[in-house]
Amino acid sequence: MPTSEERANRWYYCTNAVFDLHRLSSHYVRLFSESARLRGMFSKSQLEQGFSAISSGCSFSVKKLIWNTDLTFEHREQVVKAMFYLFRDFFSVEPLGYRANGWWDGLCFVWEIGQRQRSRGGEDLAMQDVMFTTMSEILSIDSDECRNAALHGLSHLHHPATLEHLRRQRSTISDLETWCNEYHAEEAAWADRIRKRSSSH
Repeated sequence: MPTSEERANRWYYCTNAVFDLHRLSSHYVRLFSESARLRGMFSKSQLEQGFSAISSGCSFSVKKLIWNTDLTFEHREQVVKAMFYLFRDFFSVEPLGYRANGWWDGLCFVWEIGQRQRSRGGEDLAMQDVMFTTMSEILSIDSDECRNAALHGLSHLHHPATLEHLRRQRSTISDLETWCNEYHAEEAAWADRIRKRSSSH
């Protein structure tokens, strides 16, 4: 794993990128939707570099794009929904090391730390619903890599329907019963931490 200093010095943090938000969102939708082609177009090293930038916090990253209100929510929603195809057609075959499993970390961590809260409504709620639906669909992909990535992301997203949804999937996904039990306990502890943090401010 790269150090924090190494990550800070990567090329995409040192690039003064100028771009049109609508074109960028359209490019991301196309990239994810047609991701099956990528392995024939780029080397693994190039793909690792590209996806490292996409999932970073740089100016043109997905993480920045999905919260940029200069772009309509509908456009940003389509970017997240297209991630299903990225997992089905690309990550299921080439997970790029830890890249697939950690894909949702940077996108969901704002709920993990309470920066985004469903109780506020608005986009905090709407984007959480979009991500929940997308990860739920990824769970249906016949790939352990994809399922593990979705479960990992759901554990950070803290959507209220997670446990009920996963319990309905127990007959189709191995070891899900254990995961549900652990999630139930962890979710209660997380909710308690968020309440204490909120009451201290």
